[in-house]
Amino acid sequence: MNRSLIKSLAPVMLSVFCLLLAPRASTVTFNLRAASYTKTVNGRQVLMWGFAIGNNAPTSPGPALTVSVADNTLIINLKNELDVPISIVIPGQNGFVRDASHATFADTSGRSRSRSFVKETQPGQTVQYVWNNVTPGTYLYHSGSHPALQVQMGLYGLLRKDFTNTRPLSQAYNGVSYFFTRQTVWIFGEIDFDVHDAVRDGTYGTTVKSMIHSTPDVYLLNGQPFVTTSVAGGPQGATLIRMLNACYDERIPVVNGTHLKIVAEDGRKYSYPKLENAVNLPALKTRDALLETASSSPLTVYDRRTLSKQ
Repeated sequence: MNRSLIKSLAPVMLSVFCLLLAPRASTVTFNLRAASYTKTVNGRQVLMWGFAIGNNAPTSPGPALTVSVADNTLIINLKNELDVPISIVIPGQNGFVRDASHATFADTSGRSRSRSFVKETQPGQTVQYVWNNVTPGTYLYHSGSHPALQVQMGLYGLLRKDFTNTRPLSQAYNGVSYFFTRQTVWIFGEIDFDVHDAVRDGTYGTTVKSMIHSTPDVYLLNGQPFVTTSVAGGPQGATLIRMLNACYDERIPVVNGTHLKIVAEDGRKYSYPKLENAVNLPALKTRDALLETASSSPLTVYDRRTLSKQ
């Protein structure tokens, strides 16, 4: 073969070889359903809205959606079994495919106002939502339609993707500071009985005119009434704590007797991790922290912002 031809083909052959070795991007699909259900909270029956996978029972928080390291595209087929329009957003995931405009309504002066951040799923319909270039991190997914009400009613959950998942060490983000061997999830929520009762009775907008003056009656951790909980470390690596706040005020979780290494916020890693004892967690945000202790003894966790209100 002509040597000049070989030289000209060499870069092409190298490129093809590299493409063959590169990991194949793939797609993960979740069939998510929104429906109402009744939850017993402190002896009281409360109407909730929640998410479910397929025909499973709805819950709030909704099911944890885990995107594998190899998955590059996320598809959520959202089925709406509620009697109001809903939608779904994932703040921090910038690859959303905006293939339709967001919903609007006309106010009393005839002006067009936004009702949702993205396209909506009407009652009885199923609509597909797509995100490309899904990035590693911890994210709060929630309804993007009237979120002040619909997140309060329970339409939220966890989306997570790790940078690597090589056992026994997994890596939350790119960098030597982000390895862990265990993980736990803290999703903070709240319930205002007056709001939930008004939605149940069809009087929201009259008896309860808006969420501006909403006052929570119960604070939640992972869907259950929360006063204190515990977390434990252990030998051979750190514990990753994924913290998500589905409330409309900040939460301040405290791990008694130690510090946490805060490594990321809203799925974006910090350039330099920082140590905190009381972690400020603003509304509708996430933070990732590492607990680095060889002791497996449980450490008490409480919310400095709400402990005195329980």
